[in-house]
Amino acid sequence: MESAIPAIHAENISKTYNPRSKTPVHALNNVSFQVRQGEIVGLIGPNGAGKSTLLRILLGFLGADKGGSASILGNHPESLETRKQIGYQADSQFRSGTISTQSFLDLHALLVGCPRPSEEVAGLLEHFSLTNAAGRKLSALSKGMRQKIELAVAFIGSPKVVFLDEPTASMDPPSVFELREYLTQQKGKGTTVFFSSHNLTEVENVCDRVLFILDGALVAEHSLVNTPQGFLEEAFRKHLVERKRT
Repeated sequence: MESAIPAIHAENISKTYNPRSKTPVHALNNVSFQVRQGEIVGLIGPNGAGKSTLLRILLGFLGADKGGSASILGNHPESLETRKQIGYQADSQFRSGTISTQSFLDLHALLVGCPRPSEEVAGLLEHFSLTNAAGRKLSALSKGMRQKIELAVAFIGSPKVVFLDEPTASMDPPSVFELREYLTQQKGKGTTVFFSSHNLTEVENVCDRVLFILDGALVAEHSLVNTPQGFLEEAFRKHLVERKRT
């Protein structure tokens, strides 16, 4: 039976940077939506549309303007209860000339309180084809391999809701296939995944729904169940054309 509590709830979220200046930036305008538990939902839109700002508000890193609200599994994004239930892969990568891949993942497993940290880290290393890189320093790895490590960190501890920011950036096709398979597995376990991406093909391949954000406003929502290949690219182009007409 579907849970009555949404995994993610956003209501009338707006965000203006430098509101008292002569040139305020209106990043978001009354964005509202829900993500059900166990869904994989993509967030797409051109550069500057407001995707990163929305993610930061949902994660509690940034406050919304007065009148807007967000919750994760019914709790405030900044609450300790929320922090215990979410995973996050940022669009930046941690580099270190002294910390190895194994140590980095082990530390995160301990921080989130994994009951069997060694077993969980070993499983993630194997799935993301990082076993041979376990003893290597993070700074010695390629950008694509560090991206996979950040993704592994996001899923350590079996979080209920996972936020991903451009998860396939810098990744080669085999790594993208690995991630696609892993996301499908996580969905089967009931994990909710919400991710921002410019990779329309991957959004189309793994998501149940997609939200389209444009100029800070949520302009469309599409179900991707039983849609033909290429549907999302066509819809993306349509929304951009409509913007130019207005």
